[in-house]
Amino acid sequence: MTTRAFTTAFEVRFPEVDSYGVVWHGHYVLYFEVARNALCAAFGLTPAEALAHGYKVPITRVEMSLKRPATLDDRLEVSAVLVPADTAKLVMTYEIRRLPEKTLLATGSTEQVILNPAGELLLTLPLPVKTLVARVLAFQRGDAEPDATKILPPR
Repeated sequence: MTTRAFTTAFEVRFPEVDSYGVVWHGHYVLYFEVARNALCAAFGLTPAEALAHGYKVPITRVEMSLKRPATLDDRLEVSAVLVPADTAKLVMTYEIRRLPEKTLLATGSTEQVILNPAGELLLTLPLPVKTLVARVLAFQRGDAEPDATKILPPR
């Protein structure tokens, strides 16, 4: 079975390129975050909303492999896939591709844990995050479309 990825697209901006005229390597991690935040918003729980309710979701691991450079004004597509986990963490994999030909530029992954309002590590996913995960996994299986219905009430 093929996993359906969530994708977002944007153009490389001038401040993102280095003196060689290519995207500075650190910005690829930012591109992962752009995709991750867009995915979360598309499924009803933005990082800002989680933070407003006291949840912190720090990155504990980042891996990245650069294949080809992106340059100024390239249109990029970043895909994100949530990896089902047995523990209270969020693991996502990413691909960055140049459009329109979809040339693979970079791959990577991130791992996040969840802290409660007191800053303590949670050993199980809180209900709002479980709901987000369920929505994303249903989309990836092809059983549902993005559902941006807010998971948490406004604060």
